[in-house]
Amino acid sequence: MLITALALAVTPLAAVADPVGAAVAAPAMVLVNQPVSSVCVGRTFKIGVWYQKLSGGSRAYRVAVYGPAGKRLLYKHGQASAASWRYWKVRATRPGKYRTVYSGHWRHPKTWSHFKVPTRARRCS
Repeated sequence: MLITALALAVTPLAAVADPVGAAVAAPAMVLVNQPVSSVCVGRTFKIGVWYQKLSGGSRAYRVAVYGPAGKRLLYKHGQASAASWRYWKVRATRPGKYRTVYSGHWRHPKTWSHFKVPTRARRCS
């Protein structure tokens, strides 16, 4: 599982390893699960959020997934939990590019910043 963190504006993303070997950025506020880069049509890919409480900062998040035609397929928002990861699965129903957009207050406390991740859905035999 690859994990990416939303970091403070004054702190560039710096990769460190967590206890399970996943790459994370430090320091971080809301960590996000980076979906796979490629998936077979009919299969699911996983997105998620988690709050790293030792870093402080905002727990607010927004996540949206857009399909190949640009239609929003999933939208979630709220306060990320420090207790455990919150995951959602998205089914790739058509071939093409799916876009996951994570938003949070990691650069400025009152401004939403965005992190975009593409996932390609392809036909598999």
